[in-house]
Amino acid sequence: MRQFFKERKIKWHRTARSGDAKGEDGPTRNMASSQVACVNFMLPLAGIPGALTAAIGAIDDDVKDIIDIHHEGRTSPVEFEWIGLGRSLEGRTTRGANNTSVDAFVIADTGAGRCAYLMEWKYVEDYKHGDDKGAGIEGEIRKGRYSDSYLAESSAFSGEVPMSELLYEPFYQLTRLRLLADRMVANRELEVTDAKVVVVVPKGNSEYRERITSPPLAERFPQHKTVSDVMRATLKDPDATFASVCPSVLVDAVERKCGSDDVAREWVAYQRERYGFRFSEVYTFNSGPTK
Repeated sequence: MRQFFKERKIKWHRTARSGDAKGEDGPTRNMASSQVACVNFMLPLAGIPGALTAAIGAIDDDVKDIIDIHHEGRTSPVEFEWIGLGRSLEGRTTRGANNTSVDAFVIADTGAGRCAYLMEWKYVEDYKHGDDKGAGIEGEIRKGRYSDSYLAESSAFSGEVPMSELLYEPFYQLTRLRLLADRMVANRELEVTDAKVVVVVPKGNSEYRERITSPPLAERFPQHKTVSDVMRATLKDPDATFASVCPSVLVDAVERKCGSDDVAREWVAYQRERYGFRFSEVYTFNSGPTK
């Protein structure tokens, strides 16, 4: 894990509040870290035959295989803190700090092309109501930075909702990830033809899933009660471009497909013990039918 991040110069999410020492590198001491939960989940799957395909196949049933990502002389079926090829949306090159970067990045062969999966991991996060990232001078900078991409013809957003209404976390983060996905498709990065943003969040974290932090979005979409439903309402083709899923669904899929593998069984046992995925939850948070 440490070597994987070191080779790619990826920044770990660290904070003094968790007792992380300054000047050191490596994972945070925070046992509730979503970044660590993501790496604990996805990186071991890369070494289990068919496991990543099983996990991503639980999101979309047209997934046939996982395609290796070749980047800067390295090859891996999964990457972390991905900012796209070259520079981030903000014009920087650092992965994992002060940039729009996705927790885990996978490319799948769907038969119809290559679909990028930009996976954002949430564990215990929740966000304050009404914290407007569009306010003040910094807010104007944010609007200027992303508005052209938001309104572009290639954007996955319909444009019917003003971008300013999405500048409240977690909508602000999800909007930027969707814009990153749009750029990948428009530029055919790594030969990607489609891209989907996927939020991986436990069913029990209702503080994240069910709190509509943007007052204008809550007023615009009173019929929608979850972050996922509101995000999907802003998109041209929500089924193709956005999903939310409980991690236990992915665990169950790996167990079903790879349960005869000793390493896979150990991984399943670890996930259920460490993160509480002790029972099957055939559950996704999409508005559409569960796949």
